Amino acid sequence: MLVSIIITNYNYGKYLHRCIRSCLNQKLNANEFEVILVDDFSNKDNIDHIVNEYKSLPNFRLIKNKKNLGVAESSNNAIKKANGKYVVRVDSDDYVTNEFANILSYYLNEHPEKLGIACDYFLVDDFGKKISRVSSKKKPISCGIMYNKKKLIKAGLYNKKFKHREEEELRARLGEEYKIHHINLPLYRYRMHNTNKTKSDDYVNKFRLRINKIKKYKFLNKYKNHKLLKNILIIIPARGGSKRLKNKNLYIFKDKPMIYWAINAAKKTIFKNNLYVSSENKKIIETSKKFGTKTINRPIYLSKDNTFKIDVIRHAVETIEKKTKKKASLVISLQANSPEIQSTDIDEIIIHLIKFKLQEVISVDKNNNSNAAVRLMLRKAVFQKSLSTYLGCVYTDTTDIHTLKDIQKIYKKNENK
Repeated sequence: MLVSIIITNYNYGKYLHRCIRSCLNQKLNANEFEVILVDDFSNKDNIDHIVNEYKSLPNFRLIKNKKNLGVAESSNNAIKKANGKYVVRVDSDDYVTNEFANILSYYLNEHPEKLGIACDYFLVDDFGKKISRVSSKKKPISCGIMYNKKKLIKAGLYNKKFKHREEEELRARLGEEYKIHHINLPLYRYRMHNTNKTKSDDYVNKFRLRINKIKKYKFLNKYKNHKLLKNILIIIPARGGSKRLKNKNLYIFKDKPMIYWAINAAKKTIFKNNLYVSSENKKIIETSKKFGTKTINRPIYLSKDNTFKIDVIRHAVETIEKKTKKKASLVISLQANSPEIQSTDIDEIIIHLIKFKLQEVISVDKNNNSNAAVRLMLRKAVFQKSLSTYLGCVYTDTTDIHTLKDIQKIYKKNENK
């Protein structure tokens, strides 16, 4: 048999008929492909009633889980039982064109060295109306990717601990070994509706962080002896004077002083670092020490409204190196008034600089404008007179706090998530 199409379902009976019909209506002979429906212990769907009209078809099979296993383990079980040379997953709320299996399997026949092939897709609404066409290369999804079954099993299949984002975990785990092609034919229909699992907070936060850890620890294993990771300095410049929002660096935000959030992010990064707060203000110095950071007493002449931040960073680096007798390898300027900054943002920026052999990386907002939250530099770049020739940018979803309106903006943004 050539192809096994696997549908995993959990309480999506509303969409299941169209999904199954589209998978069975392939331009292949019935003996060349099969459709395997895995019902993951649905408690809202009458599966037997839904699939009655398909049970008699020789190339349709139903697997009913005795308990809820999640999409990863359900898919793994189906892949192992599949008869096809190639396997491809289709979510039960999605559907495909009738050329889907034919084109993807033909492509893999012509490229036997590849693990798989992904096609583009249309986003469609609850009624099947097309919203937009999307590139699977630029915005990959979990389904619509046909794999060589033997190669996928050899790669370890999906991680059953990931009930969501299982495909992304597979990509992160395999890294450069995840060798698939992409064809710009929209053969898949990805349905958008209010109950998409990908919209849940659990999906967005918990699994994203777990996948980020996989990516980063793989990076650490590869670059653990890299010279640029030997002595990373993170410096948080935080002066006491601020006119638009008085004492903004100590302003209470979510029950903590503003500066706490930058300190917390720096302490949680996966990269070993030496963290310092530079300030002329006694309260900021005392507060920073309570949160477990080292401090630098900044001169008054470097604490004025017109002082350039880079001059503060240079002073801090010189002071630290004189005291420790060690030269910095990387220097990070971390803004005290960007409370949304995450340790993962800092990790991504360090990885980006090393991966692309850059001299400097700055954080930018969604409009690609610098938001000043993070600036990472090679030590030599700290003391040069201009931005580096090899400069990179990394997007961080952060807001700089200068006024009360900025704080209200953050609270409003969180309410809308």
